[in-house]
Amino acid sequence: MTTNAAELRLLVEGRRGATQFRTQRLDPPWKVVRGFQREGAECLYHLNNVSGGIFGGDSLTLEVDVLPGAEAQITTTGSTRLYRPRVDASEAELRSTFHIGEDALLEYLPDSLIPFENSRALQQTSFHLERGATLFAWDVLAPGRKASGETFRYERLKLITEVFVDGTPILHDRLLLEPRRWSVHSPGRLGRGTEYLVTFLAVQAGANALALRTLESELADVLASHSRVGGSLWGATTLPAHGLMVRGIVASPLEIPAVLQAVWSQCKQSLMGREAVPPRKIY
Repeated sequence: MTTNAAELRLLVEGRRGATQFRTQRLDPPWKVVRGFQREGAECLYHLNNVSGGIFGGDSLTLEVDVLPGAEAQITTTGSTRLYRPRVDASEAELRSTFHIGEDALLEYLPDSLIPFENSRALQQTSFHLERGATLFAWDVLAPGRKASGETFRYERLKLITEVFVDGTPILHDRLLLEPRRWSVHSPGRLGRGTEYLVTFLAVQAGANALALRTLESELADVLASHSRVGGSLWGATTLPAHGLMVRGIVASPLEIPAVLQAVWSQCKQSLMGREAVPPRKIY
């Protein structure tokens, strides 16, 4: 049973050296906080779910079209909470699709996903890049509300991440977590002592394969000092073409921001020769 189906469609375009957005559809509980111009042409946007989270049976759709030459940084105003559903509710769905036009830039930097006790949800995120487009994106999965004793008390969580370059798939990452059926601490999942799953993507359509392998090696050096700290483990690998992925299984959330910033900075400097500026959260 679906209790709420809502869509947010944004069109991001570059005009006169700046980036602006137009809302093509905006259903509650979605809300977009106005854009903040950054240095150069990039503009920062804050996505907000005014209901505070996603309920069982909700189906939320986000579609963002970054037109050729535009530069957008998109973040959220807080963590996405997956609330405890009613018994008869279907699983919650959050489907996000991003189209990044020729020579455009998207930095998608949301806050963490927090599944509450008994929650059931699907999160599917798809990125479609055209020639010369660049993507930096991250995703952080928390174990639940630890302060409320809800660590790994959710029922089921499906995570799907897809990346396409000129219509060709270069990443199809699927993860199913059902803590009540299979231990998340098994070697094939998060492993013993770790609770957070972190993913970072850096993709540039047409990126040189040798340059990407060099970047992978540089990231390995960056991540080496953070691996095995408190049981955490970080690694980087190139994709079949155009980009690379960094993944971490992490013991403490306190180390995540610093590692993501270091990885993002290294990737943006390597691929674009530019500084990685974190999104402003207070405005």
